[in-house]
Amino acid sequence: MGSAGLWPGAQPLPDDLLSPQQLLHLVAGSSSSGQDSGQLIIDLRSRSRYHHRHIPGSHSIPSGRLISGEPPDGDLILVGETTLHSAATLEQLYAQGYARRIRHLAGGFEAWRQLELPVAAQRSRSRAGA
Repeated sequence: MGSAGLWPGAQPLPDDLLSPQQLLHLVAGSSSSGQDSGQLIIDLRSRSRYHHRHIPGSHSIPSGRLISGEPPDGDLILVGETTLHSAATLEQLYAQGYARRIRHLAGGFEAWRQLELPVAAQRSRSRAGA
Protein backbone atom coordinates (compact mmCIF):
# COMPACT_ATOMS: atom_id res chain seq x y z
CA MET A 1 0.00 0.00 0.00
CA GLY A 2 1.97 2.98 -1.20
CA SER A 3 1.12 6.18 0.62
CA ALA A 4 3.63 8.45 -1.10
CA GLY A 5 2.25 11.60 -2.63
CA LEU A 6 -0.50 12.05 -0.07
CA TRP A 7 0.91 15.41 0.94
CA PRO A 8 4.00 17.31 -0.15
CA GLY A 9 7.16 15.44 0.79
CA ALA A 10 5.21 12.43 2.08
CA GLN A 11 6.96 9.13 2.50
CA PRO A 12 5.25 5.72 2.62
CA LEU A 13 3.67 5.20 6.04
CA PRO A 14 3.88 2.16 8.32
CA ASP A 15 0.70 0.07 8.38
CA ASP A 16 -0.44 1.50 11.74
CA LEU A 17 -0.29 5.11 10.49
CA LEU A 18 -3.00 6.80 8.45
CA SER A 19 -2.41 9.95 6.46
CA PRO A 20 -4.97 12.71 6.91
CA GLN A 21 -6.31 11.91 3.43
CA GLN A 22 -6.71 8.21 4.27
CA LEU A 23 -8.63 9.09 7.42
CA LEU A 24 -10.77 11.57 5.49
CA HIS A 25 -11.61 8.79 3.03
CA LEU A 26 -12.63 6.49 5.91
CA VAL A 27 -14.75 9.22 7.52
CA ALA A 28 -16.42 10.09 4.21
CA GLY A 29 -16.95 6.44 3.31
CA SER A 30 -18.70 5.52 6.55
CA SER A 31 -20.96 8.58 6.48
CA SER A 32 -21.92 8.26 2.81
CA SER A 33 -22.69 4.54 3.04
CA GLY A 34 -24.68 5.04 6.24
CA GLN A 35 -22.74 2.16 7.76
CA ASP A 36 -20.44 2.13 10.74
CA SER A 37 -17.02 0.97 9.61
CA GLY A 38 -16.49 -0.79 12.94
CA GLN A 39 -13.64 1.59 13.66
CA LEU A 40 -13.87 4.20 16.38
CA ILE A 41 -12.00 7.45 15.91
CA ILE A 42 -10.75 8.48 19.35
CA ASP A 43 -9.51 12.03 19.91
CA LEU A 44 -6.85 11.82 22.63
CA ARG A 45 -6.51 15.57 23.13
CA SER A 46 -7.97 17.45 26.08
CA ARG A 47 -11.74 17.81 26.15
CA SER A 48 -11.45 21.59 25.74
CA ARG A 49 -9.41 21.19 22.55
CA TYR A 50 -11.87 18.55 21.30
CA HIS A 51 -14.86 20.83 21.98
CA HIS A 52 -13.15 23.70 20.16
CA ARG A 53 -12.41 21.69 17.01
CA HIS A 54 -12.30 17.98 16.12
CA ILE A 55 -12.60 15.50 13.27
CA PRO A 56 -16.27 14.84 12.45
CA GLY A 57 -17.42 11.51 13.88
CA SER A 58 -14.62 11.29 16.44
CA HIS A 59 -15.13 10.64 20.15
CA SER A 60 -13.32 12.46 22.94
CA ILE A 61 -11.41 10.17 25.27
CA PRO A 62 -8.23 11.89 26.51
CA SER A 63 -5.22 9.57 26.41
CA GLY A 64 -4.82 9.24 30.19
CA ARG A 65 -8.46 8.26 30.54
CA LEU A 66 -8.29 5.78 27.66
CA ILE A 67 -5.21 4.10 29.13
CA SER A 68 -6.49 3.96 32.71
CA GLY A 69 -10.03 2.91 31.82
CA GLU A 70 -11.63 0.14 29.84
CA PRO A 71 -10.96 0.79 26.14
CA PRO A 72 -14.00 0.62 23.86
CA ASP A 73 -14.63 -2.51 21.82
CA GLY A 74 -13.61 -2.49 18.21
CA ASP A 75 -10.75 -1.30 16.10
CA LEU A 76 -9.45 2.14 17.06
CA ILE A 77 -8.06 5.08 15.15
CA LEU A 78 -6.27 7.42 17.54
CA VAL A 79 -5.89 11.15 16.94
CA GLY A 80 -3.42 12.90 19.20
CA GLU A 81 -1.76 16.28 19.36
CA THR A 82 1.13 14.72 17.42
CA THR A 83 2.12 11.36 15.97
CA LEU A 84 4.23 10.70 19.09
CA HIS A 85 1.25 11.36 21.36
CA SER A 86 -0.94 8.78 19.62
CA ALA A 87 1.96 6.32 19.15
CA ALA A 88 2.69 6.34 22.89
CA THR A 89 -0.98 5.70 23.67
CA LEU A 90 -1.12 2.92 21.08
CA GLU A 91 1.93 1.23 22.61
CA GLN A 92 0.48 1.45 26.12
CA LEU A 93 -2.84 -0.06 25.03
CA TYR A 94 -1.09 -2.97 23.33
CA ALA A 95 1.16 -3.45 26.41
CA GLN A 96 -2.02 -3.74 28.51
CA GLY A 97 -3.29 -6.49 26.22
CA TYR A 98 -5.69 -4.67 23.90
CA ALA A 99 -6.25 -7.25 21.18
CA ARG A 100 -7.99 -5.27 18.44
CA ARG A 101 -6.34 -3.29 15.62
CA ILE A 102 -5.15 0.21 16.49
CA ARG A 103 -4.04 2.78 13.94
CA HIS A 104 -3.27 6.45 14.39
CA LEU A 105 -3.20 9.70 12.45
CA ALA A 106 0.19 10.72 11.06
CA GLY A 107 0.95 14.25 12.20
CA GLY A 108 -1.88 14.30 14.72
CA PHE A 109 -4.76 16.74 14.64
CA GLU A 110 -2.41 19.52 13.55
CA ALA A 111 -1.76 17.75 10.22
CA TRP A 112 -5.53 17.46 9.68
CA ARG A 113 -6.01 21.15 10.47
CA GLN A 114 -3.12 22.31 8.28
CA LEU A 115 -4.68 20.58 5.27
CA GLU A 116 -7.93 22.41 6.04
CA LEU A 117 -9.91 19.17 6.19
CA PRO A 118 -13.43 19.23 7.67
CA VAL A 119 -13.76 19.91 11.38
CA ALA A 120 -16.68 19.97 13.78
CA ALA A 121 -17.11 21.85 17.04
CA GLN A 122 -19.26 21.38 20.11
CA ARG A 123 -21.64 24.22 20.70
CA SER A 124 -21.21 26.00 23.99
CA ARG A 125 -23.97 25.62 26.53
CA SER A 126 -27.17 27.37 25.60
CA ARG A 127 -27.87 30.62 27.35
CA ALA A 128 -31.59 30.35 26.61
CA GLY A 129 -33.71 31.50 29.48
CA ALA A 130 -30.79 33.30 31.10
